[in-house]
Amino acid sequence: MNIVFIVGSYYPYYSAVGNCVGNIADEFAKEHQVTVICIKNFSWQKEIELIGEQTILRLATKDISIRNKLNAKILHEKSFRKYFFKLLLAIYRMQKIAKIVLSPVTINKELVNEYHKVLQGIDIPIDLIIPACLPFEGIIAASEYIGKKGRKAKMIPYLFDQFADNSNLHRFDFNKRIKRNPHLKLEKRVFSKSYRILALHSLRQHFEQDFPEINNIDFVEHPLLKKHKKLTNNNHPVINIVYAGSFYKKIRNPKYFLEITDKAIYKIKGIVNIYSFGNCSNIVKYYSKKNPLIINHGKVSSEKVYEALGNGDILIAVGNNDCNQVPSKIFEYMSFGKPIVYFYTTDNDVNLKILKKYPLALCLQQDIKKLGENITLFEDFCSKYSKSSVPFETVKRLYYDATPEYTADLITNIIKGENDIK
Repeated sequence: MNIVFIVGSYYPYYSAVGNCVGNIADEFAKEHQVTVICIKNFSWQKEIELIGEQTILRLATKDISIRNKLNAKILHEKSFRKYFFKLLLAIYRMQKIAKIVLSPVTINKELVNEYHKVLQGIDIPIDLIIPACLPFEGIIAASEYIGKKGRKAKMIPYLFDQFADNSNLHRFDFNKRIKRNPHLKLEKRVFSKSYRILALHSLRQHFEQDFPEINNIDFVEHPLLKKHKKLTNNNHPVINIVYAGSFYKKIRNPKYFLEITDKAIYKIKGIVNIYSFGNCSNIVKYYSKKNPLIINHGKVSSEKVYEALGNGDILIAVGNNDCNQVPSKIFEYMSFGKPIVYFYTTDNDVNLKILKKYPLALCLQQDIKKLGENITLFEDFCSKYSKSSVPFETVKRLYYDATPEYTADLITNIIKGENDIK
């Protein structure tokens, strides 16, 4: 087959969704022709690149190009010029937010058109398009492409995030509420053109409540369980604590986790390495300046993240405020078989049930009243288990539905017309 994936950020600066899609694309590339359409993260990236067995096609809208140029200036300029370009970026972001609020739906039509344009430029007939959400624009572009007369391509949307009820995407609750019905109609329209739909388990309630008539759907897990190299030298005297992922003030705030590590790090003789991005850089910088054992690396490539996780002794995960969402990092961390400390908000967090099966997990509730107790639990866990690990085959047996081969087999069987996989 000629299979085309549509994502946001991809190689070498994967988003969480891009990382999941990359694992599935790797599986299909073993036997099929695979093309990945993605967004250009930096202006210097090539528009067409062959990576292994995959062809990467990168695109940039006018907005994306402006953002990339401003970020490049901020990175390379100094003193006054750096602050000048930061101000321009802030103004640009405010204009973008205003555009989101004033638009009838939270859709970037220019991005839809660019995705569609790249799809049309693929010469070899496409058999299967798998657009991943978010961005939802990829699904719209794919639905428009397959809707053209004479095209035989099938579309299987791969849903990792909500669209209609996504607070981060719509910026403001009032904006989300006002546009909910138009967004649901948009979802229904594109889903009606789908050969089948794949969605994470956390989206089951959304479909049962808003689209009870849809029955061509399979609920799946994050396809992130892959065997990685364990690079840790267990003879080193320092406990290496690692966090890798995004931080957002309203969704996943790092303050409680940093307060714990700030107070515990000296006693356990450890060091904290943070590889993060998002809008919490000031919070992370505050603690890294306050404590030299908390090191802020900022946003780095996926290769460096995997190297950091492989060298880690304790891996940190911070849950979303929305307790029904499963951070993809949970399964990515378990791939390494390392001890995991998970910070959660409420007792009905779905991740608690997932981590209950994992042999080396400590779950700490982000409750200021439990701060002293949690510091002690954190110190004891790190001291006791920092040199321990879980064999990959054990993790794979416990969470087989989170392996890339499981989802790849499911998609293959869907195309073949078979309902079940072994």
